[in-house]
Amino acid sequence: MTATLLKPRIKIVKQGKQYTYDDLVRLTPPDNGNYELRDGKIIFMPSPLVPHQIASGNLHIELGAFAKKDKLGRILAAPMDVRFTETDIVQPDLMFIANDRLGIIQKIVEGAPDLVIEIKSESNTPKELGYKKFLYETGGVREYWLVDVEAKTVKQYLLLNEEFHLQHQLSSSDTLHSAVMEGFELLTATIFE
Repeated sequence: MTATLLKPRIKIVKQGKQYTYDDLVRLTPPDNGNYELRDGKIIFMPSPLVPHQIASGNLHIELGAFAKKDKLGRILAAPMDVRFTETDIVQPDLMFIANDRLGIIQKIVEGAPDLVIEIKSESNTPKELGYKKFLYETGGVREYWLVDVEAKTVKQYLLLNEEFHLQHQLSSSDTLHSAVMEGFELLTATIFE
C-alpha cells in the first residue's frame, strides 16, 4: 500500500469587512496558532510539514544559542503574533528582537522584529510571500531571510533606505552571515539536516 501525500492548501475565511486583532482573537479558537490577519482578512494556515519543521528547529537552536551566549536579545518562534498594523497580524516562522527593542514584546509582538525568517512551505503562494515581504519591508524589519527547504536555498534581504535589497542567494554549500546578529554565521546546509 502506498501513502499519498496531499498538498496542503491555505483556507481563506470569506468575509466582507476588514477585521482587526480583537476580531481575530474573538473569532478563532483559543490557543490555536494557525490563523493570521492579512489586510483585514482572517487566514487559516495548515500545519507545516516535516522538512519545514526540521529547518525551523535547526535555525531556532543555532540562533537561540548564539543570541543567548552573546546576550543579544530574544529568538521567538511561530506561533507568535506580530502586529504590524491593526489589520496585519502575521506569524513569522522565526524572529529575533535585539535587547534595545525588547519592549515590543508584550502579550504579542507589537512592531517589527529586527530579523524575520520565513520558511517556504508547499502551501505558500507567491502572492502571500510577496505580501509578507512587503509588510516586513514597510514595517521596518532590518533583515529578512526566505528559506526554501525544497531548493535548499536562503535568500537574505537587508533593509536599506526603507527598501529590501537582496544581499545573497545562498545554496547549501554557502555560509550564511547575519547583518543584524553581528558575528552569527552558519553553513547553510546545517539548516536542512
